[in-house]
Amino acid sequence: MRKQHRFLVFICIFFGFSGPLSAQPNDSWKAGSAYQLSGQSQTVYCFIETADIRWTEEEKKASIQALEEAQNWLVQQAAKWQVPLSFKNHALLQENTIEVPVIEKGTGSGKERVDWVLQVLRQAGYRNARRAYRQLSQQYAAKNIQLVIFARADGVSYAMRFARGMRKQKYFMEGVLLYQRYDNGSPMPLAAVAAHEILHLYGAWDLYPTYAQTADRHAKALELFPNDIMLRVDYDIQRLQVDRLTAWLLGWNTQEEEIFEWFRPSDFKK
Repeated sequence: MRKQHRFLVFICIFFGFSGPLSAQPNDSWKAGSAYQLSGQSQTVYCFIETADIRWTEEEKKASIQALEEAQNWLVQQAAKWQVPLSFKNHALLQENTIEVPVIEKGTGSGKERVDWVLQVLRQAGYRNARRAYRQLSQQYAAKNIQLVIFARADGVSYAMRFARGMRKQKYFMEGVLLYQRYDNGSPMPLAAVAAHEILHLYGAWDLYPTYAQTADRHAKALELFPNDIMLRVDYDIQRLQVDRLTAWLLGWNTQEEEIFEWFRPSDFKK
């Protein structure tokens, strides 16, 4: 999906036997502003809208509440793996709403815009993504920082992650674009979607069929990890979990299994 998620299932798989003790290797994803999902994680957020379709205060409040629900769930999941985790949230700018000319509908094709973070940062007064990270990390005394962009539009939400080889000035600050509803206009389980997308920034893989993931892996994931949040989302986030593979990718689970690498999507290169 670059980070899709509908209320349909998402994939994840692994099987086989336990291998040597090993945490997820330093893949190319472990390079940007969302480095390691442990300790304190700082979220900065903003709302984007167009001149024709604007946010109401009630809608913004509900979105922030969903984000907090997602973060509380992530803290609970980390605790199950004996990993300390906490979140702090701050608006990117005092006027937390930014008007943009158009918000393209995300479709989960993998061809969506990946410059939303840079565009938002510039409109908030930052020169580039790298400079924004330096200033925000000093301001909030945090190493792990992600930008959450709430879009007043319909679409398939996605994450914008940094990898080695990408231009730091443009892409070092990592973030997610969260649409208000799905691309067909149906309600979205925003808390689960927000948690799913944030996990992408920290290395989690999609476990349902996407442009980068296969149906056979999805089928096995349904069998082995039916409640992993990277396999599916739910309107009740408490019915979901971070299972062994996803926990390994996050660095929470140190028990590597031989089959883990079989589930690597084509857009996650070492």
